[in-house]
Amino acid sequence: MSRRALGFGVPLIGAALIALAMLVGGAAGGNGHGGHGSHGQAGYHFLVFNAVSGAPDRMIIQGDGSFNAHQAHGGGTFDHFLVGAALPLHIVASGTWKADDVVSFTPSPTHHGVYEGGVLVMHATFFPEGQAAIKNVTVEVDCNLGPIGFSTGKTEGVIVTIPGGPVFAPTNLGPTTPFTGVTVFTVGHGAHED
Repeated sequence: MSRRALGFGVPLIGAALIALAMLVGGAAGGNGHGGHGSHGQAGYHFLVFNAVSGAPDRMIIQGDGSFNAHQAHGGGTFDHFLVGAALPLHIVASGTWKADDVVSFTPSPTHHGVYEGGVLVMHATFFPEGQAAIKNVTVEVDCNLGPIGFSTGKTEGVIVTIPGGPVFAPTNLGPTTPFTGVTVFTVGHGAHED
């Protein structure tokens, strides 16, 4: 990847991460019970920059919603593109996605205020503009929560697995150390009782 192409992406991602921090801060506001973790549901919030190992494929994906033991709500946006020397970078697919159901959720043993760590695996449907919907996409959100010393044993981030297609995962792409992305869960009253 050229320095110019990478240099273009880093400020964009930095600005996006600031926006996520504001979003997550807002999600924790209001009633003080987790915002998007409404109706007793926990919330998920993330913005990450992923890559396909050994390939030029990259993805910026954002998500915000709520979930319980079986159902997931919300979704977000995504931008799948290829790195190269020329700007703008080639877009493979860009659009929205919607959470469908929860495969599993393993929360951290404790929480820190309205935040908790853990691993959420859910199915989603992706809606790329001008292309057919892609069903049964697996979205795994891995959240390590430093204030309680909790680690999932995985890299903080989101793993997106397209059926029959590529796997986008957190990766160190150079000057963005540590990995580029923020994930967090907000606690919902009764979220683990559903």
